[in-house]
Amino acid sequence: MISIACRVEPGVRRPHNDDRAAVNRRVVAEGAYEETAESACLLVLCDGVGGEAYGHVAAEAVVGYFARLSGAPSAEGSTAGRTTGLSAGVVESHIAAANDLVLDARRSDRRYARMATTLAGLAIDGDDFIAFNVGDTRIYRFRPPYLYQISTDHSMRQEQVAMGATPLPGQEDIITRYMGSEQAEPCVVEGQGLVFRRDMFVLCTDGVWHMLSDEDFESVLASGRPLADMCAALVDLALEKGSTDNLSIIIARRD
Repeated sequence: MISIACRVEPGVRRPHNDDRAAVNRRVVAEGAYEETAESACLLVLCDGVGGEAYGHVAAEAVVGYFARLSGAPSAEGSTAGRTTGLSAGVVESHIAAANDLVLDARRSDRRYARMATTLAGLAIDGDDFIAFNVGDTRIYRFRPPYLYQISTDHSMRQEQVAMGATPLPGQEDIITRYMGSEQAEPCVVEGQGLVFRRDMFVLCTDGVWHMLSDEDFESVLASGRPLADMCAALVDLALEKGSTDNLSIIIARRD
């Protein structure tokens, strides 16, 4: 069994909520949601870029695309069916198709000309997982007592670090890949036989992770609280530490 909790919060200082999530077939635009899956699930989180430039439209298009791929029923509390059957190549083709939706919208309506979104996704199927991302929305695995980042940040700061240079202030806010560009090349990580009982996977936007240390995540995730409470606690902690962005998080646990 896989337990899943999701929370999407506008935050306190943003006039627009550009974050969107998909838990199997359920798209979450705001608030909390919980679901269980028998042995497979598909989770997606997007952080729309552009604010008034309709970043939320790009995020909705991408999470909607992936929600339609899921074979899970949409009723709250229902059990997800086999949703994945995904390989790295299939994931890349779906990302390309979702990216085309954003590009087509940008070309067809001048209001959408600058919209874009990050993408982070996780498919679990039995003991296997595939994680994928474009941009800086992150995916972690928590296997007590340690947190490990699976995704790769596509950001100016990460590129500077990879080259051995010292990142400049503010570079963490500049993403170098995003959905809605011709260079939406994803990072895809396959983990065959690497989903263990009690493993937790965390997807979160930068409104959450940018404010929290690994120790913050580890303390909450090791607390034994219900997953929904963990989502709320991490969002609240990020807000306490001064997050000014939208804040979204999905936690999935293999029970």
